Amino acid sequence: MTSPATPAEVIQALQQGNERFREARSIHPHASQARLHELETGQTPQAAVLTCSDSRVAVELLFDSGFGDLFVIRNAGNASTPGSLASVEYAVEALNVPVVLVMSHSGCGAVGAACSPEHLLTPTLMDHVGHIRNGLKAGGLAFIPPVDLSAAYNLHSKITARELINTSALLRERIQSGQLEVHAACFELHTLAVTWLGVETGA
Repeated sequence: MTSPATPAEVIQALQQGNERFREARSIHPHASQARLHELETGQTPQAAVLTCSDSRVAVELLFDSGFGDLFVIRNAGNASTPGSLASVEYAVEALNVPVVLVMSHSGCGAVGAACSPEHLLTPTLMDHVGHIRNGLKAGGLAFIPPVDLSAAYNLHSKITARELINTSALLRERIQSGQLEVHAACFELHTLAVTWLGVETGA
């Protein structure tokens, strides 16, 4: 990835990187030891990406990017938690990223569990998954079996993006000033494509 200055240029670079990945044309930029040494004194990533901890969602590979290009935050189900919000705010405040991307994915275990309340989970997982479930319910997902999981993956990404914005005065200020865009997206494991779900502004 080059050094895009605007949110539109960052999104375009991400889309082009994913296209190269899907078409098996990855160039693996910024992947050398020399590149990493260049970054020893600091980093200037172009986007913060909140995504799932799932081992199949390797963000740098999916967007054909390398060291220093993306500030990646991961947890089960790419949920809005105090830790993930703090990490996003750090990327925005300290690193001045112009784009925050919240990306869910097909086959997500956390979202799947949220749509299947009968699953037996540990107390900690119950809290985490319950938060996702409550968001989906509030977002209008029909919990009538069989639940539309594809719709749930997409909706959850948008809900998480809105939660981040609604919880953070910093994000709202940067959005209002035109310095930041928060996007929602969903990665499809079968097609390898990232579906872009639009810009979120909160509320």
